[in-house]
Amino acid sequence: MKVTIKPSKLNGTVKVVSSKSLSHRYVIAAGLAKGTSVVSNVLDSNDLSATKKALEGLNVTFEDEKVISSGYKLISDTVDCIESGSTLRFMIPIYMLQKEKVIFKGSGGLIDRPLNVYENIFTDKGLGFHHLEKDHYLPLEIEGKLEGGHYKVRGDISSQFVSGLLFALPLAKKDSIIEITTPLSSKGYVDMTLDTLTKFGIQYEYVDNRIFIPGKQKYEPRVLDVEGDFSQGAFWMVAGTINQHKLPLFLRNLDPLSKQGDRKIADIISKMGGYIYFQKDLKQFVVYPRQTKGGLIIDIDPIPDLGPILMVLAALSEGETHFINCHRLKIKESDRLNAMYEVLTKFGVEMKITDDEAWITGQTSLKGNLEFSSYNDHRIAMAIAIASLRADGDVTITDSQAVEKSYPNFFEVFKELGGLVDEID
Repeated sequence: MKVTIKPSKLNGTVKVVSSKSLSHRYVIAAGLAKGTSVVSNVLDSNDLSATKKALEGLNVTFEDEKVISSGYKLISDTVDCIESGSTLRFMIPIYMLQKEKVIFKGSGGLIDRPLNVYENIFTDKGLGFHHLEKDHYLPLEIEGKLEGGHYKVRGDISSQFVSGLLFALPLAKKDSIIEITTPLSSKGYVDMTLDTLTKFGIQYEYVDNRIFIPGKQKYEPRVLDVEGDFSQGAFWMVAGTINQHKLPLFLRNLDPLSKQGDRKIADIISKMGGYIYFQKDLKQFVVYPRQTKGGLIIDIDPIPDLGPILMVLAALSEGETHFINCHRLKIKESDRLNAMYEVLTKFGVEMKITDDEAWITGQTSLKGNLEFSSYNDHRIAMAIAIASLRADGDVTITDSQAVEKSYPNFFEVFKELGGLVDEID
């Protein structure tokens, strides 16, 4: 599917979609807790469908908001993660808690998402970890049984590997230590995992670069509500900032005290001269249009999901914005660093990149009457859509259905705010 967006002015209120990161974590922890948990406001997206399906393979059932676990039991030897990196990396150690062989499959860019961290630590432990196709990471055959012990994990590739072990090791028979051997990227995501474990009754101790996890623990059923997603709210915060309407956008369902690392988006917009604040009485963020300024050095390492939309903001901010530690953008659903370079330079923006850095010189408007690929990447598709607000002509996005990975009704919300979108099958 493709969409064509005419230059628009947005106004109104957005109830920000539920957090994808917390939805994964709460649903997984609930699935590991014998009994019935109630998890409200779970994101309805392709990625969460993949995680639920993976949990069903471990004898977990779902009834509306109920997550019903009858105890860990393998009932499927194949796990299709579709295109969800979170599902793949979180569920591999969980499935390895038992001895049977299991095959993990995926599609799209997921088959090439690196798994070297797991491969190194599991093969060192004598566990089965075999890629079934020579040139791809998936399909993957694994074989446990995962025991407790000392696990050395690099933290500079993806925090998802640490989170996957954190979910599994409390259920191992022996005590465990996770030693993070390099600086931890995206620490906020590990903090979310640890907070989830605490909510479900799991004990651990985090000292320096080591996490101590007692074995033979039990997840306890819980009743929880998933808060709004700052990663997705970021698109509307930038939209409200670059918007050519005089009125603000209002964003609800976001907790300013959230443990989500991507809450930093509000601070970054403010530092660039934007006008954004949290209205306590109405529990909403208010975002006014402002001409923002570059001059910042933005470290992408802890906030990789904000990369594409921050680059759109930089493209419409006065002066030059410098992005550092961009290498992790290259191993997402697409090579987001190169994708955004191609997108923004096509829009007429001056941009320079290396393997790990980017420099963007802002301007007042973008070229229109152009067609862009989404690179089958939900965040690239949404970033292009927000950029279209300041284009001087129509903007067409091919493969726009990529948004279904994390925000299926993104374009519906865009239209509700006044966006002019034509969908073409």
